[in-house]
Amino acid sequence: MPKYQVAIIDRPKDWTPECADDVPLDLAGHVEVLCESEDVFAAVDRAIEHNQSAQAARRGRWAVVIEPGGAGRFWPGARLCTPMTYKTTAVDWPDGWEPRSPLDVPNCVLQPRGQNDGQGSNYAHAEAIVLGLNRQCIDHPGRVWHLVVATENEPTSRTVSYDSAGAETTTEVRVMHVIRPQGGGRGDCSHCPAGGSPCATADWRDEP
Repeated sequence: MPKYQVAIIDRPKDWTPECADDVPLDLAGHVEVLCESEDVFAAVDRAIEHNQSAQAARRGRWAVVIEPGGAGRFWPGARLCTPMTYKTTAVDWPDGWEPRSPLDVPNCVLQPRGQNDGQGSNYAHAEAIVLGLNRQCIDHPGRVWHLVVATENEPTSRTVSYDSAGAETTTEVRVMHVIRPQGGGRGDCSHCPAGGSPCATADWRDEP
């Protein structure tokens, strides 16, 4: 079964979306499923296409992206994935890897070096930040490289714990997608110690 569904809901009459993949707080469940996809960005693109159509406006309908079977806060049988939030994060510069452009993303991306910038933004703004930061990294090489990541709306799990003093700690696990922007590639792996490995020649692309 595909992981993501584009679900159609009744759009609240007095609700004004902040973006084309926004989700109203008043959710009564979906009325139909528009399509299914294993690619979250394909699903988001289809939802946005629907939401910007004249037909959707006439019918008073709105599309959201969900993961069926997930533990959602709004729907018991589905987890809301939209609206997507875009942030920048720093990762360790892989040994032997060299970028060809400031938008390159190495195939061997591991865990982020630290916290992301903490502030969600639209994709264009996040990409512009990464472009500026990585231009500086190319001019003055260091140990970090910057990426754009997309975070899905609802977490996959949420845990609340208390210590002996009664202090509460909430831990949420969210799905994040590393994005290789249009105009970016995988960079040059020819000087990497593992340059002959499949990861040096594989290609992938996520485009929001």
